[in-house]
This record gives sequence, structure tokens and C-alpha cells, in this order.
Amino acid sequence: MSVPRLYYKITQTRSAIALPQHYKSILNYLGLKRKGRVVYRRVSPMIAGSIAAVKELVQVELSEKKLTKAEIRDAKRPKLGFVIEKD
Repeated sequence: MSVPRLYYKITQTRSAIALPQHYKSILNYLGLKRKGRVVYRRVSPMIAGSIAAVKELVQVELSEKKLTKAEIRDAKRPKLGFVIEKD
């Protein structure tokens, strides 16, 4: 029986404008370049420490599945306000 891999789902919620270069470099290391960007990183002490350093700028959730960019984009896309019916 294998243990499921866990991932941090990290979303940048605040901009890094006017912050010291130290915070910008941590966000860049995590793969976050702009507000609203979502990345998945494996759970590890090094990543946890980086997240703790910028905890005011990001939102973190635990996930068992790493989504692809296309799946993330589809999840953000709003639902259609209508249904297409074909005869």
C-alpha cells in the first residue's frame, strides 16, 4: 500500500510590487510571477519554509492531485449561462 503524494496548491493573492527583493526572489523560486497564478509543489520542508516567508502574499491548500495548466484554466473559466441543445 503506497502513501499518496501530497502537493501544495499555492495561489498568489497579493502583488509583490514595492516589496524588498528578498520576497520577490522567494515568489520567483516558487514559480509565482503575478497575482492569481497557481502552482503545485510537492510537500517538503524547503517549500514549507519558502511559503512561510511569504505567507501574507499567498494562499495555500493541500492537494492529492497535481492539475495541469489546462485543468487549472478550465476550473477558472465561468460556466455558460445557457445550454446548447441539438436536434
